[in-house]
Amino acid sequence: MTKAMLSFYRKEYASIREEIETPAYFRKKLIRNYIYKGPVLEWYTRIKLSLEKNYQLINSIIPRNACVTDIGCGYGYLSLMLSFVSPQRKILGIDYDADKIELASHCISKPDSVRFVAGDATAFDYEKADVFVLSDVLHYLPEDKQDMLLEKCMACLNPGGKIIIRDADSDLRKRHRGTRYTEFFSTRTGFNKADENRLYFFSGRKISALAVKNGFEVETIDNTRLTSNLLYVLSRNE
Repeated sequence: MTKAMLSFYRKEYASIREEIETPAYFRKKLIRNYIYKGPVLEWYTRIKLSLEKNYQLINSIIPRNACVTDIGCGYGYLSLMLSFVSPQRKILGIDYDADKIELASHCISKPDSVRFVAGDATAFDYEKADVFVLSDVLHYLPEDKQDMLLEKCMACLNPGGKIIIRDADSDLRKRHRGTRYTEFFSTRTGFNKADENRLYFFSGRKISALAVKNGFEVETIDNTRLTSNLLYVLSRNE
């Protein structure tokens, strides 16, 4: 009976945690990791979390026990948030900016389940994963490298896994102006680096065509009015 009661309370406690400990719950905890890393970065962190709505949407798509590869993780915001919400997740964050990786690796709240590695996303030797996340990454790569990176992710995806792409759709011409402005700001201020200061925005139709070619289904989620940023969730046809 003691074992049964212990199991009952553990399940109830886990259920309560899942209900209460949302990305919004961990917002302050995440921000505190960047307070003493410079006032500009602290400001950027607060703005980024507000714009991303604390990554609530991406968190809701990723299983709580998934093995996740966060490509273009930057300062580690998404990787850390995903780990805070569910400690069962194992997360690898990759970014070519070694300074950002060093900063993310030394965040005081970083759990052992999160690793950060500096590397070129297109040349990286990926391990198998349940979820690949590419948030605001592809438009920094030329078209041929975009295709190569996505196909590498597809090849390393575990059965039943997902590839989550958050990027701008150049087909949405009016809203795309807002996206171009924000990306111009982030690259010119040094928060993000672009080779030769060029950006390679793609068409949403291209993502759909590439997915179908490789046997994937695509769900497109549009939850913004001011920019052309969309969320594409690629799942392999079983």
